[in-house]
Amino acid sequence: MKCPKCGYELAEDHLYCDSCGEEIRIVPDFEPEIEQEMNETLSTLFVELAKEEVIEVPIDMNTAAIEESEKNAKRVKAAQQRRLVAVLMGITFLFIAVLFAGYSTYRNYSVPYQIAKAKEFAGQEKYSEAISHLEKVYELDETNVDVLFLIADYYYIQENYDFAIYTLQKIVDSEKLYEEADVENAYDKIISIYKKQGNYQEINEFLLSSADEKIITMFQQYIAKPPEFSYVNGNYEEVIPLKLSANTSGKIYYTLDGNTPDEDSEVYTAPIFLETGTYVIKAYFVNDYGIKSEIVSNTYHIDLAVPSAPEVSVYSGDYYEPYMIEVSAPEDCRIYYTTDSTDPTEDSALYMSPIPMPLGKSVYKFMAVSPEGVASDITIRTYKLTLNTEITTDMAILNVVHALMRADVLLDEQGNLRGMSGHNIYKYGAVTRIEGNGDYYIIYEYYEDGTGLQTRTERIYGVNIADGSVSRVTYDNDGKIILIPLE
Repeated sequence: MKCPKCGYELAEDHLYCDSCGEEIRIVPDFEPEIEQEMNETLSTLFVELAKEEVIEVPIDMNTAAIEESEKNAKRVKAAQQRRLVAVLMGITFLFIAVLFAGYSTYRNYSVPYQIAKAKEFAGQEKYSEAISHLEKVYELDETNVDVLFLIADYYYIQENYDFAIYTLQKIVDSEKLYEEADVENAYDKIISIYKKQGNYQEINEFLLSSADEKIITMFQQYIAKPPEFSYVNGNYEEVIPLKLSANTSGKIYYTLDGNTPDEDSEVYTAPIFLETGTYVIKAYFVNDYGIKSEIVSNTYHIDLAVPSAPEVSVYSGDYYEPYMIEVSAPEDCRIYYTTDSTDPTEDSALYMSPIPMPLGKSVYKFMAVSPEGVASDITIRTYKLTLNTEITTDMAILNVVHALMRADVLLDEQGNLRGMSGHNIYKYGAVTRIEGNGDYYIIYEYYEDGTGLQTRTERIYGVNIADGSVSRVTYDNDGKIILIPLE
């Protein structure tokens, strides 16, 4: 409260200003209507007094008449005095009434008084009475956001959560009246109440009703928005790596056949590759609080060109000399193959260069895959290679070991090496025709350490299938095989 004369901030219950000494009235000035009513009343009383008859005493009246006249004058004077007393009493009562009215007005229309009474009742834990006084403050000043927070707190203390939320909702609904920080605080308090009740679905609906993107971002962990698709509905001529995304952490459940997803459906973890066909994808999101979003759906029609099956240079059949198996496919396609009779996939061996036909029976399956990820039909080739020679692959390996022993590379047939804890191992790889030199077994060298780990070395040996002679196999800059005899 401030001094009306000098503006000095006054302490409570002071009757005089500590700065200028001005007397402090505990009630406000009379309202104009009340002051006007008092003036009208006083004017009426004085007019009535003025109308009283004045008794004139004739000059020629006798003594008795004079005495009677004096008595009459005294009666008139007494009557005037009684009327004056009545007027004064009326003024006194009117003043008292004005004081009472002023005090009542002060109580009903003074914000500091109502707040003080509210805090007084709150200190006595009479929160309903405190709220009643605070609501009067809010009626007087709707911009007083602190009062709304205080009302909500008192409702919360009484565990009257619905009314606490209702009060805070006034701040949210009238956000233009209040500071941004106060509005955010109101959202935070409402969400805290819903959390205390375990009512996360209400939090989701409450936040989704907000048009304030900043608020939604601040509390997005409580929101379950429908999943978003990385591709729009439509027709495509390529494989689609479809991605599903959510606004926060949780799980996305989906189906590809148009059925309604539930918690037994597939959980999205990685892009879904849509190949040729029609897909009706339905999905919904469940956040970490168990709040479910609406189900959303997209339809995709994928129409891709299927590449031609790979072409193989060597037909199936029985062979008595080695051939290189060459495979071709449409441009930009990759070729995958297997040799164990299983169908190839993109995890199978990738064809890089011509393959030497293996000895004995073999089954090759080849598949082409387009850049869009579309697989071709499978090409199958079956071979039986029989060589007209008395030198077997085991004999060829032994020839290599003996040649390296004579060259003082190996110490014995077990492949032991001087100064090494491990030893060499030699394995048959393929049989191939080397232009101008005939047919050779290709033998690869491996080093096995003390733990049994085998590592292929860079050395390759060739054994002539006709005479068993051993050569070192190398390549020139053009990739052509060069033979270096060991003996």
